[in-house]
Amino acid sequence: MLDFTQLGTLQISIDTIVQAVFYFILGIYAIFSGILYYHWTAYSTDIKMTTYTLVVYAGTTFPLFVIMGILAFIV
Repeated sequence: MLDFTQLGTLQISIDTIVQAVFYFILGIYAIFSGILYYHWTAYSTDIKMTTYTLVVYAGTTFPLFVIMGILAFIV
């Protein structure tokens, strides 16, 4: 029979959890961005619209990740 009294309690700080979640979301973002870039460049027909879409996508998501990073590591 297992004796669970010797395991103790798991003590993880909220800072560690927030940083781990930030890294997880950043990884998902990288995968999604790679898939988006591949599909958009492979199936698009207008290079001007493709460039505009990718610039707007990067321009709106990078600042959000900078803010998330500041909140995750400083606050």
